[in-house]
Amino acid sequence: MKRNFFLDHPVFSIVISIVITILGCIGLAMLPVDQYPRIVPPVVRVSASYPGADAMTVTQAVATPIEQELNGTPGMIYMSSSSSNSGGFSALVTFDIGVDPELAAVDIQNRVKKAEGRLPAEVVQNGISVEKETASKLMTITLLSSDPKFDEIYLSNYATLNVLDPLRRVPGVGSIRNVGSRYYAMQIFVQPDKLADMGLTVKDIQNALKDQNRESAAGVLGQAPMNGVDMTVPIIARGRLSSVGEFEDIVIRANANGSIIRLKDVARVSLEASSYSTESGINGGNAAVLEIGMLPGSNAMDVAEQVKATMDEIAKGFPEGLRYEIPFDMTTYISESIHHVYRTFFEALLLVILVVFLSLQNWRATLIPIIAVPISLIGTFGVMLVFGFSLNMLTLLGLILAIGIVVDDAIVVVENVDRIMEREHVDAAEATRRAMSGLSNALIAMSLVLCAVFVPVSFLPGITGQLYRQFTVTIAVSVIISTIVALTLSPVMCARLLRPQGRKRKRRFFRLINYWLMRGNHFYCRMVGRSLHHPRRMLAAFGMALVVIFVCNRLVPTSFMSPEDQGYFTVELELPEGATIERTREVVDRAMAFLLADKDVEYVLSVNGSSPRTGINQAHAQLTVILKPAGERGNNSLAELRERVSAELSQYPEAKVYFFSPSVIPGLGSSGGFEMVLEARGDATNADLARAVDTLRYYADACPEFSGLSSSRLSDIPQLFFDVDRDKAKLQGIPMSDIFSTMKAFTGSVYVNDFNMFNRIYRVYLQADATYRARPGNLNLFFVRGANGTMVPVTSLGTSHYTSGPGSVKRFNMFNCATISGEAAQGYSTGQAMAKLEQIVREHLPENIGVEWAGLSYQQKHNSGNTAVVLGLAFLFVFLFLAALYESWTVPLAVILSLPVAGVGAYLGIALCGLENNVYFQIGLVMLVGLVAKNAILIVEFAKEETDKGVDAVHAALTAARLRFRPLLMTSLAFMLGLLPLVFATGPGSAARRDIGTGVFFGMLVAVTVGIVFVPFFFVMIDKAKKKLSRK
Repeated sequence: MKRNFFLDHPVFSIVISIVITILGCIGLAMLPVDQYPRIVPPVVRVSASYPGADAMTVTQAVATPIEQELNGTPGMIYMSSSSSNSGGFSALVTFDIGVDPELAAVDIQNRVKKAEGRLPAEVVQNGISVEKETASKLMTITLLSSDPKFDEIYLSNYATLNVLDPLRRVPGVGSIRNVGSRYYAMQIFVQPDKLADMGLTVKDIQNALKDQNRESAAGVLGQAPMNGVDMTVPIIARGRLSSVGEFEDIVIRANANGSIIRLKDVARVSLEASSYSTESGINGGNAAVLEIGMLPGSNAMDVAEQVKATMDEIAKGFPEGLRYEIPFDMTTYISESIHHVYRTFFEALLLVILVVFLSLQNWRATLIPIIAVPISLIGTFGVMLVFGFSLNMLTLLGLILAIGIVVDDAIVVVENVDRIMEREHVDAAEATRRAMSGLSNALIAMSLVLCAVFVPVSFLPGITGQLYRQFTVTIAVSVIISTIVALTLSPVMCARLLRPQGRKRKRRFFRLINYWLMRGNHFYCRMVGRSLHHPRRMLAAFGMALVVIFVCNRLVPTSFMSPEDQGYFTVELELPEGATIERTREVVDRAMAFLLADKDVEYVLSVNGSSPRTGINQAHAQLTVILKPAGERGNNSLAELRERVSAELSQYPEAKVYFFSPSVIPGLGSSGGFEMVLEARGDATNADLARAVDTLRYYADACPEFSGLSSSRLSDIPQLFFDVDRDKAKLQGIPMSDIFSTMKAFTGSVYVNDFNMFNRIYRVYLQADATYRARPGNLNLFFVRGANGTMVPVTSLGTSHYTSGPGSVKRFNMFNCATISGEAAQGYSTGQAMAKLEQIVREHLPENIGVEWAGLSYQQKHNSGNTAVVLGLAFLFVFLFLAALYESWTVPLAVILSLPVAGVGAYLGIALCGLENNVYFQIGLVMLVGLVAKNAILIVEFAKEETDKGVDAVHAALTAARLRFRPLLMTSLAFMLGLLPLVFATGPGSAARRDIGTGVFFGMLVAVTVGIVFVPFFFVMIDKAKKKLSRK
């Protein structure tokens, strides 16, 4: 008998398993924890401002030159931008998932630098920021107080001065955004009538500010070369100003008669907020709202703990009456989701152990898989750390599915040893030696076949490749470790733990199980026999299975991922365009009162004057409704709460209401659902685009597939068109730039320069006092200086009339665009909704209106054809490995042809349960291919051994079916029971668990009841076909 190295060296075998376990524990302790791995495409944001400019001016002067340089950046997928009436410009450049975000940001920065020469000087002076978008939103912290002296300006600046810097130093924190911030600024509120009376213009004030509020070096006394001086003395002078009084005393003009005109004579100086276009709050009160994003690859749980600890330390220095709260913490959802996955993991493990015990019917034999399986799973953590993985929903789901696979190796070893002990009446050590001599190659072969299924699909490109990689590499590693344990530790434990059972009668319960297994075996053998006598019926059934799969693949709704209840949703209130923030605030206050009265709502964060759909816009408000934890909500679902809120807010006559779910994968798209982009291409105008949006929404409103359809295309707003008489201006020697800069300074707030306060730099802004910029008639008070020094009213140099224009301009890949957002209605998938939208576009919109997809919809659209590729790769590699294993091109066909039957069960299972064909289901299909192939190998391998001995193929197939039925059934049953916690999953993250578990469960159910009849049938049919061909 050939000696077995590991049986002869038991300590060495045990040490291998101990080392695997230790490395796994180290990996488990060091692995970062997050909801998802790094699967979000890198996004770089470019921001600029052109105060006083309308949306079209910003588009032409700022957006166009910057976008022309950004277009074609290597690795770019698409680019979107927004130009607003507040003078703001923001562009988002989305890159392919394989692009390094650091290099992408540097490349964008260099390209923006090239565009600066074509931008207005004021835009460059204001600064153009380039920053990486942080995909992982970690938490929201609010600073609030019931004391009226701590108003929003105080809270916002207290956060900037005392909170932001310590939080930025926390390891793992990527970005912190002060939402609706009101940073300090020195506001110079000019009185145009006084200015004109004194013969002054805006330019005079700007020049005085720049001249007297500046940092200047005054030199050094005694600077070398110098003789006879003992020391050098630096000369210092007042540089930048820092107080209201100092600014008020700035000299605007010194007259010949000795009188001086100071800034306070023509303007009111005030230290207050730099902008009032947005305001934030929580639960109806003032608050500074800080959104914290996490660096990719960081441990979400650790970062959150450190942030909380830092906030506790900072709070010790808060003034009395000031406090902080954390209304939104993503780690709560992550920890609950992962807790449910862990619970599912242990439930599956217990169910598998139960099946193993019922199968082996011996506690000693059961102990071996109980020890072997955890070693295989724990060891996987060490390899995950090496591969740079994290503990997330995907890797943990992979480990749950791996339980049912890795237990097979241990069961196969123990069952073979037990069978040899009973039949050949030898002791455990000898039985183990004999069993392993025939099993080692088979264990390695099965491990390689499973890896052949899982590994190739992990090399798929894009976000789906990243998702597959998390699952497949995790499972493949656990399978390899399981094989190592089965070849080393399991034989040693078998030799030490197992005992011959002798003639002792089994317990009645086990006898009953064995009786039913025997009856099942006889029934299975009869079915195999009948199938061999009716080949045409079997082939017809096989053909029907292929047809069912094809039809189901077309009919089953598709999506990228199922939406999850993440414990919050967003409401957007849209007032008529041009509405002031005061009007918006009144509507928000009513909505807040209703939301806070709901027993399921814990917090409502409000940002007035802004929305993700339109950017900064005073006629819009965003309410983030954060619910109580799932356990405290009673039986109310998120959908039911949204319906209640929608029924109330839709009755508001002055506002439209839109609802948005959070993105399924944080950072991928602005919200859940779909995002379609309509582009004005070719000769299409803004009016054509507006008509296209109206047409699309008209037909979409009549379709049941959509819910909450909204558009980023806003209705035009009233505008005052000032037509300058250029001839008259030139005759009076007035430059056009003076006319426009005067109007912009008085009405639009001009950034002049900076001042120092609290060891920081703040900005100085210049604009007319509020009463001078409220009505069109106020333009009569704006004066410019003519060539002869006379003051000329601006209104005498042109005419004005009302017109209309866009409130904001959206662009996508350099085309003017409108984004259509929404969600699939109850009972429909996002795939169906997207297909319906495309149909409406084809049938009702003109050719010059283009269509593209963004966010999650882009990924779904560009990865929707991957199912066939993934399954094709899995089938191909299984076939090639089996061909190499059996040295035959025909024998593997018996395994391959039996696989589609399981697919029927998978598709029918998700159809019956109302689930969708998404990424998780497709991963389940790959898993199914590997498992069903492994089961088929158990039968085909034995049948081939028999035919090689000269036994007839029919007899060999029947014998293989009879002998392999019990281990095949028990290993499949172990795996299926391990899937039950996934099929019936509840709580946070349950949608993903159901999606992946349901398809595999029903696929295995059909495979183990119907599919195993096809394996011996195809083996015999292929053998007959091979013999017929050899005779010719």
